[in-house]
Amino acid sequence: MGSAADEAVSREAMQAAVMAQSNVATESAAEFHKDGKFPSKFAVDFVTPLKTQDERGTCWDFATVAVLENSYRQQGIARGWLQEEEFLALSEQAYGAELMYLMNGLKDSIFPNSICPYIPDPGNDPGNDSVCPGLTLESREKNPLSLTIKKMDTYYDEVSVKHALVKDRRAMAISTAMPYITHYYPCIGDLAGEDRCNPASTSCTLCPPELAMTTCCVPVEYGENYNMNGEFITNHVMTPEGGHAMTLVGYNDLYRTKQGYTGGFILKNSWFDGIHPALGPKHARGSHSLKYWLQEITDWEEASMCPNSYDPETWYQCGNTAEVIDARRHGDPGMNIPLPIKRSTTIGGGVESCLSEETELYARVNLQPLHLRCTDPKFCVVSDEFTYFVRNTTQWGDRMLRMCLFEYNAATTNSTELCLPPMLTQKIAYVLSPVAEEVRENDPDVCGFYFYPYEVLQQYKSQFGNFYVNNFEIEWHAQSYAANKAFYPGLDYSEVEKSTRKQNQYEFVGPFPFARIVDKKDLPAVNGA
Repeated sequence: MGSAADEAVSREAMQAAVMAQSNVATESAAEFHKDGKFPSKFAVDFVTPLKTQDERGTCWDFATVAVLENSYRQQGIARGWLQEEEFLALSEQAYGAELMYLMNGLKDSIFPNSICPYIPDPGNDPGNDSVCPGLTLESREKNPLSLTIKKMDTYYDEVSVKHALVKDRRAMAISTAMPYITHYYPCIGDLAGEDRCNPASTSCTLCPPELAMTTCCVPVEYGENYNMNGEFITNHVMTPEGGHAMTLVGYNDLYRTKQGYTGGFILKNSWFDGIHPALGPKHARGSHSLKYWLQEITDWEEASMCPNSYDPETWYQCGNTAEVIDARRHGDPGMNIPLPIKRSTTIGGGVESCLSEETELYARVNLQPLHLRCTDPKFCVVSDEFTYFVRNTTQWGDRMLRMCLFEYNAATTNSTELCLPPMLTQKIAYVLSPVAEEVRENDPDVCGFYFYPYEVLQQYKSQFGNFYVNNFEIEWHAQSYAANKAFYPGLDYSEVEKSTRKQNQYEFVGPFPFARIVDKKDLPAVNGA
């Protein structure tokens, strides 16, 4: 063991070496970007896993901590103090409890996650925002995590953000408006006779130009500004809801969304995936991996990581013979208009193919739910005896789906055909749900990313403002890493070691590694075949 002076010299030498290496990396990044051209797609390295804010309004907390985790991991791996699969989980609870932001409070509010795990329940007044029992005087004094914020830049437009992202190659915090989306239901069927669907009435709401199916439409208000594929969306009418902070980790100029927008930013979000969590508002959500948004993997590979089992558009379809289901009824996507559901007796035995072993094999290989249960008695039968199979889905109206299903009674072996009223995908997710054994949860190690199209950015910004990106230049001191704990005997690394984890890694050998060729004679019979 050397003297204190020797240890001080060693620490100074180590820090000098770190700064020199950092300068080389900066020069390399500048060289890479000197021609002024952007690659068509880009993502930062070593983004840390998803953590969710649940019922609390702490998005800013998670967005900032994700930036810190990314910088800690990047620098630790570059200097040999972390393995590539390792990362340090920092405490959102401790950072939020300090109630200090950005340049002034950031460096004094960083602690390992284990010292103060996140409390998802907001609690009663004054709530859990400032609760952190692990933050004692001793834990503060012996906390090894130390950083220097060399500068912070803020950007307000797409080009500046992309320039900084490619040049600096690090995650950034992004803030944007979050509007409510109004969808429209055309005045057809029984609705056509109502006063609000009479063009001569002052109660008539004109359909937006892109939905000129009828003169009047019924507005369905307070919709979410994202779909279950993890894409942010716009519509003809948007009203202010609030703001949201996320972590910017990349972009893809080539990806085209379901709404038809090409190009956008890739954001790490802090929202849960699925429906009905133990905590949180009633939403239906889905997300993807970073590689998916970069278009670097197949759909099957993505489904093995982020299957989005609760998304109705991922459910396996079966029994879709040449027959046409007569579904003349129309319903309310907001579930507020009590219209009947269309049912008819199964003709031609299409449900048999849904019950076959081959269909079950196909669904399992494709990682898609096949057997569904009803969760809303207004639309179907809530009973363990009844199983539902998706026959087909049709795009309808203002981004709605008309889903037709087989309703199979296991007790009687009878089946009927059921067509739900056209409704938003998020609403269908609360009418039907996969059976528990077919639900595959998204892996938080790689999922949790959303796509924020450039066009959505421009529309939100022009109508609501509140768009900016913060870019921190952070330098983590050598003492922050457990690999260097021998040089800092006065600091306590136990919580750092507890909070250092390994991120799940996926290796793929092909898009369908478990598939097999099925003999034609073993396939389900199709009418006319």
